[in-house]
Amino acid sequence: MSGGTAERYERYLAERHRPAHGRRTAARWAGFLLPHLRPEMRLLDIGCGPGSITRGLGTRTIGVDLDPVPIDGVPVVGADGTALPFPAAAFDAAYVNAVLQHVPDPLALLREVRRVARPGAVVGVGDVDWDGHVRHPAEPLIDRGQQIREAMRDRGDVRVGRKLRGLLGAAGFEQVELTVAGNAVGTGGAAAGTAAFEAAWFGAPEVIDHVTALGLSTGDEMAAVAAAWRRWGDDPAACSATLWFTAIGRAPS
Repeated sequence: MSGGTAERYERYLAERHRPAHGRRTAARWAGFLLPHLRPEMRLLDIGCGPGSITRGLGTRTIGVDLDPVPIDGVPVVGADGTALPFPAAAFDAAYVNAVLQHVPDPLALLREVRRVARPGAVVGVGDVDWDGHVRHPAEPLIDRGQQIREAMRDRGDVRVGRKLRGLLGAAGFEQVELTVAGNAVGTGGAAAGTAAFEAAWFGAPEVIDHVTALGLSTGDEMAAVAAAWRRWGDDPAACSATLWFTAIGRAPS
């Protein structure tokens, strides 16, 4: 990334997403894993963030995050997921939510999870696939905006969702099962809210400065994309659907 504009952009992203991250619940984001958990299990939550999901897992949980923050009732360790500060076979379960899309080597992280997993341990992984998105009506400028946003990613894989089953298998987990959930924007209020949230990103000075510094776009183009999102949000036909991929695996017994 480019110097000072990168730092301002990262701060903006953190502030933009913090409220939504704090509202996440285990029932919504870890529902696919919860039936496999028991209170006595020692669970590792990698990329735990503010802990709104972590606290609802109902296990003896330890959180891990690159930028740890205190979580009430949960010990948190600052660490890289590819170099966990725990001995082998230390955990009965692991949870990795919305992390693999951001790391340069998802398989290395999952192999490290396999290292600290006890025989028979369960792992639950959830992540995104940007191609699993349907939006109506079509808007070429919004599509262009997605190209800009993806080009700003200097690491990770925004299509890792479809690869979860293969990655878990390659990391040494067995009985891997992939599931997919959908999220719909299907009311006028939801469409307007989504459009406002997206348009704000393309209109933010921190984003425009960084995009311009990277040579990926211009202020005029970013303003045009923001306007396209607002038009979409005002359209009485506006709707969209997004897929979210989850997978369960077991460490060999």
